Amino acid sequence: MNKKLIHTIIILSVIIVNVFFGLPRVSQYTAVDETLWSYDRVPKFWRSIAKGNWRGTNLCDKPGITLAFISGAGLPFIPDPSDYEKLTRQAKTPEQLEAIESIYFHLRLPVYLFTLISLFIFYFLLKRLLSAKIALLSIIFIGLSPIILGISLIVNTDAILWILLPITLLSFLIYQKENNKKFLYLTGFLFGLALLDKFVANFLFPFFLVLIYTAYITSNYNTNAEKIEYFKKSMRDYLIMIAIALLTILILYPSAWIKPKELLNTTIYSLALEKIWPLVVGVIAIVCADVFMIKSFFSRKICSFISSHKKAFLSATIIAILMTIAFTIINTYAGMRFIDFEKILANPKTGNFLENFSSAFFPLLFGLTPIVSFLFLFAIVSLVKIKNTEITKNNKLMRAFPFVLFVFMYYIANSISSTSSTVRYQIVNYPIASIIAAIGLYEIIKINAFKKYFTGIKFYFLILFLIIISTVSLLKTRPFFLAYSSSLLPSKFMTNLKDMGDGSWETSQYLNSLPNANSLYIWSDKKQVCEKFVGKCNSSSNRERIGTSKFDYFVSSTGGARGTTPLKLTSSLRLGADIIDSRKLYMPNDYYDFKINIDNRENDFIKVVDPNSILSSNKKEL
Repeated sequence: MNKKLIHTIIILSVIIVNVFFGLPRVSQYTAVDETLWSYDRVPKFWRSIAKGNWRGTNLCDKPGITLAFISGAGLPFIPDPSDYEKLTRQAKTPEQLEAIESIYFHLRLPVYLFTLISLFIFYFLLKRLLSAKIALLSIIFIGLSPIILGISLIVNTDAILWILLPITLLSFLIYQKENNKKFLYLTGFLFGLALLDKFVANFLFPFFLVLIYTAYITSNYNTNAEKIEYFKKSMRDYLIMIAIALLTILILYPSAWIKPKELLNTTIYSLALEKIWPLVVGVIAIVCADVFMIKSFFSRKICSFISSHKKAFLSATIIAILMTIAFTIINTYAGMRFIDFEKILANPKTGNFLENFSSAFFPLLFGLTPIVSFLFLFAIVSLVKIKNTEITKNNKLMRAFPFVLFVFMYYIANSISSTSSTVRYQIVNYPIASIIAAIGLYEIIKINAFKKYFTGIKFYFLILFLIIISTVSLLKTRPFFLAYSSSLLPSKFMTNLKDMGDGSWETSQYLNSLPNANSLYIWSDKKQVCEKFVGKCNSSSNRERIGTSKFDYFVSSTGGARGTTPLKLTSSLRLGADIIDSRKLYMPNDYYDFKINIDNRENDFIKVVDPNSILSSNKKEL
């Protein structure tokens, strides 16, 4: 059996395991903000296309166009989603519930299929950039990552971004390695798709510049003529890539046809560059002036200095990263005595630079499976030990450096924009970290002491072992993949502090199984429960509005306790003529008829509470 066939079988095996866990989940729950895309934005995009209303294709600031293109493939198979949006908090018939599930299934399925197909794209690019073995290892870590599987199951721009941004980076690195213009053009096209999906992709504008300088430092240019030509060619190609990306946006974004300013809104005027766009544009302009007007005088001086001290610069960068990681681990196991990562990540728009940056590695290190997390760290540590003569572009371990640098600079960029790196806000780092881990494992099996155990067919036994171990991780966290936390994380903590709606579907199914469920009136701090509940539902956080109602049940959750005005902070709540202690709604181990511990963590729960049980306890206390 030839290697090509074996590798295809391995990738298909990863896809089969992924489908086993993922497909049953496609129609079940509703994620936070998903209603905006399913009921409004995706249908609106295609209605606007059908009517020639090009301005109507401007959906939001994301801008979400790539998502709308992919998810919209399911629209012909469902009723008009806008007809069902108003039913969210109303009583529903079984037929209406079935229609809602059909809407989610058909709009999610194209996104999910796209993520499965992308594994072949990752393999092709990684094989070309690194090696077939590293590509296979990466596919296992990416395709069987609980968090990546979880984000792939919802209609959200991040479900596409975790693919587009990393493969754009891979394409650019292949272009640098091979000097192949085809990959330069591919990079521009993929970059345009990424920018059309979510403004976060703007990070690549400055990062690609950094890679141009990094590539120079790891190359050997002896004469000034060679150095001048390198920078001239690199910047010319950089501008060509940007032009292709902008052309891609212009072609695929109808709103830009009648309002060219949308090109700016998608790029330098986007939220990603809102605070620093003058700096980014200024740096690009200065570099271009230096390269094309004064023959790279400053670029050559700077890079020559760094090249002569490249080992020191590499070590300093990696040591800074390792110190940040070490602080993350120490602070976590010390019970977050120094900085409360959970508090920062639960409110991602409120922290300062230091808080946002210091907490960034927490969701990544403990959101990877233990083996991937260990290999990720091993690869980074290995970079410190690399010798000066080994710092070349042909060294496979050195090829991990751009990926490590990507993660580090991504955290810096997020922190500058006053955003903490929650699981979803750094979803692109999970496939990047998986690639770094694959490089780390490759370095281990190259060690003389281990090499003999992984040659020839023995390597495929390692592949089988990794697939089995990864499957076990998926089994343990099923069905709450996006809420996954590594077993290395102390049980009182969790990684995904921005609740995405896990447990809402299961809770609604319990409520629907109750006698006369369609006549029940409930209050839920998760509005996603309301959507799949047959009865009437209220998700208001206004105490006075709640106090005028008589609810049959309350639904409370850890995520709801972190809301902007959580009931947990109030000591009493009037319900008609009765008064209850609302804090009891959020006691994880008391007062519930039904409860789920998300990812088997006691502090991450959703439960159904009968208010009579609280009233009864009040009488006993009196």
